[in-house]
Amino acid sequence: MASPPQDDPMNEAAKAISFQDIRHQNRTDNFKLVAPVIQPGDTVLHGRYCSMALRSGLRFHATDIVDMHDLVTQAQAEPGLTIGLFLQGGASVSLGGKPFAFGEGGDSQPHAFSLNCAETDLFERRGKRGRRVCKVNINLPPDWLDRQELAADDVRPLFCGHRAVRTWSPSPRHLELARGLLYPDPAMPFIHSLHQESLALEFVAETLRQWDQKPEAAQRLGGRDLARLRRACDYLDAHQDSRLHVDDVAREAGMSISGLQRLFHAAHGASVLEFARTRRLLRAREALEQGSISVTEAALNAGYTSSANFATAFKRQFGISPKDARRR
Repeated sequence: MASPPQDDPMNEAAKAISFQDIRHQNRTDNFKLVAPVIQPGDTVLHGRYCSMALRSGLRFHATDIVDMHDLVTQAQAEPGLTIGLFLQGGASVSLGGKPFAFGEGGDSQPHAFSLNCAETDLFERRGKRGRRVCKVNINLPPDWLDRQELAADDVRPLFCGHRAVRTWSPSPRHLELARGLLYPDPAMPFIHSLHQESLALEFVAETLRQWDQKPEAAQRLGGRDLARLRRACDYLDAHQDSRLHVDDVAREAGMSISGLQRLFHAAHGASVLEFARTRRLLRAREALEQGSISVTEAALNAGYTSSANFATAFKRQFGISPKDARRR
């Protein structure tokens, strides 16, 4: 990515940023400096750093910075989905000790990502001295889609799984929105916050639009594979109340177990049992939200003999407990 022009507002806003500044913008005391050993007021980044809550309930975070140290920071990550786009550089982070690397080296192509946090966990970032990182992050609280009346069955699975990550190539519109969020127009200061809000909402909408498109591998599935997939899904739906065996599903679809697993990964990005488990949990959530069954009944219907195991799987999938879902 070419550097912004010298009269760009990002350059005008470039400044020394201390750890104290970062903590203040994030409005949290759980933000912790692990390394190096420096004073809170010492410079740790140079450039532009912006983190703020939006009126829509989203949280917006944008940086065009250079790390001044091999900086290691930690914070308590609350449940929510983070979607982001790196215009330049990358990041080495971990969630609950599980490492993730977004982008390799400072010359990587623009790339988008999402990281889901279904339960409170420890987040860590490891910076590299001298590396420039230019990115936009937007965080969606667990119930944000519900409040927007967008939580349809075909959208909810996209937000499932604790520490679930996905990456993709951003669309031209995605890149345009990210640049708009990073480099606001200085000629319109009176509508700056409104403009940022609208761009952030469109950024989320563009993400959902890209996710709603079938994976390239699924688009290449022929009629025969699609028919097999349909037979397998029909069998899963018809046997949701029984103990499933993959070999039975494969037999119904008329193919080998390994072939069936490849087919499900191509079409749904999940194994047969992962796909079936998600469907069962979705059905349980719908019943709980309608108030038609108890948590114990929902657990049994979803194939769990233990309500505690069901509650753990449910919260990991949706970021809320079964009891919370039933109260809605």
